[in-house]
Amino acid sequence: MNYKEALQYSMNLCSVQERCRSEVTEKLNSRKIPLGDIEKILSVLTAENFIDESRYAGTFARDKLRLNKWGKVKIRHMLQRKNIPGEIIETALEDIADEDYSNILKEELLKKRKTIKGSNAFDIRGKLFRFAQQRGYETGLIFDILHHLKEMDSTGF
Repeated sequence: MNYKEALQYSMNLCSVQERCRSEVTEKLNSRKIPLGDIEKILSVLTAENFIDESRYAGTFARDKLRLNKWGKVKIRHMLQRKNIPGEIIETALEDIADEDYSNILKEELLKKRKTIKGSNAFDIRGKLFRFAQQRGYETGLIFDILHHLKEMDSTGF
């Protein structure tokens, strides 16, 4: 694949779905494109607004929260793995409304509660805590929501 074909391929990739620099680089590396050409292609894509790390981080954060129900810790980690700058990650995470974020965690915990079996309330809360932590939610928020749910529940979970 020559430079022009690689550039066209990259533009098509970015037109279909939001991409970051590292994803495009990975795709081009898998096609054995020379490093010099990859840098030129990335410059063109950035200049022509095919790649925008801020836009990508915002879309990624919103999609992973709404569709995958991931917490901010997991979203931050995944964006760091894609070499997105820290300030862009923090801006994307700040754009998530706190109320929506808490409500999503609450709904997920209530849904998970129906499927958990435990010998006592302590076991159940521990399993729910680990579930939320694996999803990438912050410890303090998990405790707050579990405490709130405990107060609302008459069965003592």
